[in-house]
Amino acid sequence: MKTVLHFAICILTMCILCGCGQSYCWHQSHPSYKKAPTDSIAVTGLDEAFVVTRSSWFAKRLEISKDSIQTFTSHFCSKAFLEQLQKSYKSVTVIPDVAFSHFPEESQKLDTRIFMKGRLPEQGIVVKDSAGNVPAYILIIHEFTLGTDLQRENFYDYALIHNEAPEKKTSQNLSAIVSYTLWDNMKQRPLYSAVNQVDQPNVKLTLNDISKIVASSVQQIKQELTAGVK
Repeated sequence: MKTVLHFAICILTMCILCGCGQSYCWHQSHPSYKKAPTDSIAVTGLDEAFVVTRSSWFAKRLEISKDSIQTFTSHFCSKAFLEQLQKSYKSVTVIPDVAFSHFPEESQKLDTRIFMKGRLPEQGIVVKDSAGNVPAYILIIHEFTLGTDLQRENFYDYALIHNEAPEKKTSQNLSAIVSYTLWDNMKQRPLYSAVNQVDQPNVKLTLNDISKIVASSVQQIKQELTAGVK
């Protein structure tokens, strides 16, 4: 019994020293973030954000050609994301990605090893919608990665991102990893940034399953924007 206990203590000590079970902070709030958007919000990045991993797996189950799966899924997810956002806010304004593509690319540090890259507007310049209006808040979607059994650490932990993922033939979960920033358009600063991971059991992949995980991702974003207020 003493031998087993001693072995267990040794393993625990090694895990602590080696960083096993490392927990990260996956979000960051600006000290001036005092009020979350409740009624209206603008959004940008939807045209470029959606990426599908294991494209052959998705193509086979959705009965879509492998050559078309990325384009089809990106368009489908973008539409589903916007529709869910419109259910969550009374007014949603879309900032065209032609404006988003001109934002400088920057890196944001969320934790000691967690960094996310994305395009943020230039300091001192307000972003206008296609009608010339200036929205107060802009939800910038940096990347929305759809796949199976994904772990956000492998995408955003700089110590792990170069690890090669093992080839899989089966899957337990449909996964979505979303990185985003809520931008203060009046004072040109990031109010809240986060990387989310959403999983749902994968039984038989359908477009409805994809709609559900996109909806869950939007709901989680809204909840976090409210909880992240300082």
